[in-house]
Amino acid sequence: IWLGVVMAGAAHVAVDWQRFQHGFEGILASDNWLWLLLIWAGLKIFHECGHGIFCRHFGARVREVGLIFILLVPMGYVDATASLGLASRWCRIAVACAGVYVELFLAALAALWWSGTPDGPTATLLHNTIVMGSVVTLFFNANPLMRFDGYYVMSDMLGIPNLATRGRGWFMRA
Repeated sequence: IWLGVVMAGAAHVAVDWQRFQHGFEGILASDNWLWLLLIWAGLKIFHECGHGIFCRHFGARVREVGLIFILLVPMGYVDATASLGLASRWCRIAVACAGVYVELFLAALAALWWSGTPDGPTATLLHNTIVMGSVVTLFFNANPLMRFDGYYVMSDMLGIPNLATRGRGWFMRA
């Protein structure tokens, strides 16, 4: 179901690519910043819930849910560190990817809705959701160079725990 919805959403955007590109013209406009912030916050709530649900699904305990400040920006989090104790690396990877799965799913649903919505405020909000839930989340969360979800996926794929510590040590020796 997830793959079908994501592919359908991507197909709808691709079919109407010119219109989608046109939506970028006002995305950074001053009157759009509040909407971007609200959409981002909403997506992050669902993102973190995805981590928690996957964690519980695989039998790992979620000890805490809360708010953390990163570079003075409040961000929600789910303490999914118990997932590091899961025997299967594929389960650990699924927990790490869960937030991105959820955001891509929501972006795809927004794309399906956007494709049938005439230009206007609703289409703009949906366009913002598509961009924030796909491009932005992939750039930040799937990026293995930042200690977010992609970092933990890469660490498990390579079978190297404490990848950042080891990388810094290697870099200092070089």
